[in-house]
Amino acid sequence: MGRSRGMLNGMRRALLGGSLYAVLSSTGIAWSDDRRVETPIAQRSFIEVQDTGRNYFVHFPSGSRAAPWPLVLVLHGAGGDALETLAMYRWIEASDLNGFILVGLEARPPRLWFPVNFKLNPRIWNSGDPGVQQDSILKNDDVAYTRAVLDELAKRYTIDPNRVYATGFSSGGGMVQRLGVELSERFAAIAAVGSLRAQNVAPRNPLSVLLVYGRRDPVVPYEGGKGITPWGDRPDQPPVAANTAGWVRDLHCTGEAQTAQPNPQVLREAWKDCDGGNEVQAVTVNDLGHHWAGSLPDGLKESVAGPMSRSFDDTTEIWSFFAAHPRHGAKPQAAVAPADR
Repeated sequence: MGRSRGMLNGMRRALLGGSLYAVLSSTGIAWSDDRRVETPIAQRSFIEVQDTGRNYFVHFPSGSRAAPWPLVLVLHGAGGDALETLAMYRWIEASDLNGFILVGLEARPPRLWFPVNFKLNPRIWNSGDPGVQQDSILKNDDVAYTRAVLDELAKRYTIDPNRVYATGFSSGGGMVQRLGVELSERFAAIAAVGSLRAQNVAPRNPLSVLLVYGRRDPVVPYEGGKGITPWGDRPDQPPVAANTAGWVRDLHCTGEAQTAQPNPQVLREAWKDCDGGNEVQAVTVNDLGHHWAGSLPDGLKESVAGPMSRSFDDTTEIWSFFAAHPRHGAKPQAAVAPADR
């Protein structure tokens, strides 16, 4: 079914993860291609946190896999929303193929009384990012929101507590890393794409961590320095290696990283001897800008967002990592990849 241009632009915003749509809109740079994506089937639910209602969206996998079910939380980037992110990143397919419950969480905009708009009123996570200064966002307790959703899901479904995971992109990736520190007792593993962690403290409970970076990302510059955002340049960003090193330090990983290069554009570094038998992985995709690698095409010009890469598939690789890293002591799960489109 066709969708309006407003919905189409919203899907592009979700893919960007709250990074570049305002730049494109304000500078008049045209999108290079129009794409339409079906909104996935997911049940909208509400939960009360801090005396206000919050949305989240649940997709129950098709098929006959028996309970208990693994659970994956997906966090959109700033300016995006949950449903469009699940569609663009093909998480619905992964859920149906692998039998895990999929939940899209949704951030709040700074002005609740205005319509959501990427340029003027985008949904933003309170990830601890020092570049986010709006008081209304800083007052949002997104850790409490996530905890409340997890508690509610545990009442509604038979969730496997050894297989609860979270992933996110850009602002959502920063929020996932915050959850990995402040809500670590609820997760077996997390995965963050195109983002940095703001918290300089260790998680209370050990967990496995996957970090994916684009070497040609203009928003989260690989070597550090100036990052380009819709709200202006952000100088003095740390190199992504410092973000990885923080997790390796905080999870007390020992030994040198084991490296692998599955194809010429991808470098995988793994620290396997971490607290509680967990693992830290960092993946560098050389030909990737600020995108979710392997997502449906977004039509963005390379000159603005950096390149999209087909050398890596974030959704497939992240689920494979999750399936192999349940809470220590549980049996790993085989992963099935969606068919190529």
